[in-house]
Amino acid sequence: MLFRSNDPKQPIEPKLIDLAALRQNSVLFTALSDDDAWELIHLARLESAPAKHAVCLVGQAGDSLHIVLEGRVKVSLLSEEGKEAILSILGAGEVFGEMSLFDGEPRSATVTTMERCRFLVLSRKVFLPFLQSRMHVMLELIAEMSRRLRATNDLVGNLSFLNLSARLARILLNLVQQYGKVTPEGIIIGLKLSQEELGHLVGVSRESVNRQVRVWMDAGWIAFEHGTIIVLNSDALFREALAS
Repeated sequence: MLFRSNDPKQPIEPKLIDLAALRQNSVLFTALSDDDAWELIHLARLESAPAKHAVCLVGQAGDSLHIVLEGRVKVSLLSEEGKEAILSILGAGEVFGEMSLFDGEPRSATVTTMERCRFLVLSRKVFLPFLQSRMHVMLELIAEMSRRLRATNDLVGNLSFLNLSARLARILLNLVQQYGKVTPEGIIIGLKLSQEELGHLVGVSRESVNRQVRVWMDAGWIAFEHGTIIVLNSDALFREALAS
């Protein structure tokens, strides 16, 4: 279950929010000045949730944006056969549910906590009056959404032409960028994932990922120990990620 702050007017501590990181992950906050951003943040409420909790379900009524303050969540969809496809894994400073603020449509994916999480939740009810009084923000939002739509179209087009090894290499490098820790043994990805979950991220079966992981382990590119991935040769993965 979700746990809301006992005091809905509890002030948000500035140290909880990295505004620069938030702007990298949110169309909305990219369009806001510092003053507008902090004013909007203070209209939000704090919530927490335990591990393996469904924060929102695909098809569920959507009316809020969540900013992850602590913990990690996975964004996923289920196929008609019941197979899970993980669209992304989000951590502190990242957001989900942004579309619901603008259109109020049902959730387009399910979001589940991977560990105990804290969120800052901004409801559509308080967001719309805020937006209606700021025409300059509306115009900037339209421009930013157009830019991101173009970038998304380019990304989808590029990924559709990649083979399995290139797609998996890009996923691993993205995980290294987000969760990597350099050690004498290699770059440890600080997020435990099974090969089945890796398959969900890439969009292929566990067996396909297993075969590719085994090839890279034999080549000395990566190690896979109890769900922890260690990148031993990032240069090789970069070359593979650029292959078609």
